[in-house]
Amino acid sequence: MVRFLLSFFFVVVLGILICSCSSDSVDGDRAALVALYNATDGDNWKNNTNWLTDKPLGQWHGVDTNAQGRVDSLVLRENILRGPIPSELGNLSNLESLNLGANELSGPIPPELGKLTKLEGVILFSNKLSGPIPPELGKLTKLEGVALFSNKLSGPIPPELGNLSNLEWLWLQKNQLSGPIPPELANLANPQGVLLFDNPNLCMPSALKDWKIYNTSDVSKCAE
Repeated sequence: MVRFLLSFFFVVVLGILICSCSSDSVDGDRAALVALYNATDGDNWKNNTNWLTDKPLGQWHGVDTNAQGRVDSLVLRENILRGPIPSELGNLSNLESLNLGANELSGPIPPELGKLTKLEGVILFSNKLSGPIPPELGKLTKLEGVALFSNKLSGPIPPELGNLSNLEWLWLQKNQLSGPIPPELANLANPQGVLLFDNPNLCMPSALKDWKIYNTSDVSKCAE
């Protein structure tokens, strides 16, 4: 009986520990923010007030939380973030707004951001981000705006972005994107909100010859 009770106690304690470490919790949000701080030289940010302290997350600079204490907005624009965006940001499951624009972020956009199903805006412009645009962003059906301009992003534009029925602006200009513009983008509700200029290796397929988007004078026709 004693051995059984000890075993039962061990299982209960283990279960409590597992639950307390879940990424889908306030502690999980805290862990994701700590990962961002560590990955982007947080000690040298322009403003890191209350970061890594035991104060509520809503009192950390640039962080807003909902009534349950979960992070729903992260705005660190022009704050001297240097380094990669950590995949752990994909654990901020209540995040609605992400603004890390005008910093010195480098490396790829983590596909884990595609898990942020409540996200309405992702703003990463004017950094040093490279690699492809993750097609996983096409799963974020609540997105209203995407600003990835003035980076070093390369490769094709994911056709999955055409699934974003609520998208009002898609700013991808001034990158190194290449290949045909996917016809799926014609599904977007506001074509005037699509900015693709200064991507010299993009081309316009014949399927989009009547598509009216802003400033495509430097986009050549695809050889078909």
